[in-house]
Order: sequence, then structure tokens, then C-alpha cells
Amino acid sequence: MAIAALLAGALTGCTPSAAPDATGSAGSAPPPSSVSAGRPIVTSPAPPAGHYQAGCRQGQTDAEGFDPMKQVISLDPLFIRDNFSGSATPQFDGAVQWMKDPFFVRAGRTVTVTVAPDQQRSVGLVAEYGAREGNTSITFTACPASTTPYTWWPGGFLVHGGDAVCLRLTVAVAGTEGVRKPVIPAGKIDCPVSW
Repeated sequence: MAIAALLAGALTGCTPSAAPDATGSAGSAPPPSSVSAGRPIVTSPAPPAGHYQAGCRQGQTDAEGFDPMKQVISLDPLFIRDNFSGSATPQFDGAVQWMKDPFFVRAGRTVTVTVAPDQQRSVGLVAEYGAREGNTSITFTACPASTTPYTWWPGGFLVHGGDAVCLRLTVAVAGTEGVRKPVIPAGKIDCPVSW
């Protein structure tokens, strides 16, 4: 991706130092350094990315032993492994809390999960290994029953900042009417069941 960006810059005659900033002026001063007197400065992270398609090919099929009745938030046909709501403290790197809560979907089903609009700048969904930022919505399409009873995706939730949060989601299942609106506690916080 970085090579493509450099190539695009070379083809247009635009170099990183001469690229326009958010105000549209070229050659302006670079953004402030992330280090001041040897101490890192926590800068405001970018908002989560848009929509992500998590299909059968991106999912994991080794769901042997998965029990939708144990340690999950059940939104059948979607199940979210509940590792962090209410009791455990999410991993925090000084700017972002990481909650590793994998998503499981019943065979052959498609489910779209979306973060509440007013939380989309601070909450992200993750459904892949190594992601450094989340998405505002993800559509999960499980593999067929001939492959596995459940398809699962690694990931969970990212929350910018260190406060406990009630994550508000919308869950839509393909082929059904209506949506569910679950609330998932991230950290030690009392939350309603839905919104």
C-alpha cells in the first residue's frame, strides 16, 4: 500500500513534503511530532474505517468444541465470545482499549453488525488478525454447514480512550426483518441490555 502511495505521488509530481494538508495548502509545516522531550504524546487516533466484508474465506472453520451456551453474548445466529464485559479489564495501550471477543456465526448465515452512529468515531469492530483499527460495520458470512457448524473470526472491539463504555450495536440478520440492538459493556460498567 505504501508503494502505491509513493508511486501515485511520483506520477502526480506530489511528494509527501509537498502534499496538501487538510486546509488545502501545499508545503505547509508538518504535523507536530509525536515525541516531546523524550516522552511520547498520545495523539487523537483516526476514527474507525468503514464497512468490512468478513466472508467464509476470511473466517476460521476450526470451531470444534465451541458451545453457544458458554461464555458468549448470544444473538443467534451471531455469538460473541464474552471475554471482557463487566469483569475483566481490556488491554489498554495508552490510547485504545482492545477487547478480544471473537465473533461466531452459524453455518450458512449472514449477519451485519454496526456500531451506533454516535459511537462510530470512538468504537470499532475488528474481524481479522493484526488489525490496528476497527470498522464501523462488518458483514459476517459464515461457511456452509458441509464445512463447519460455525465460522468464527478473530477480533472483537476497539475503544478509543480509557473509560469503560456501553457499546451500542445494531445486528441485522439477512433474510429476517428487523434488527436487534444489544449493548455490550466494555470494562466495569453497568449497561442496559439493549438500546
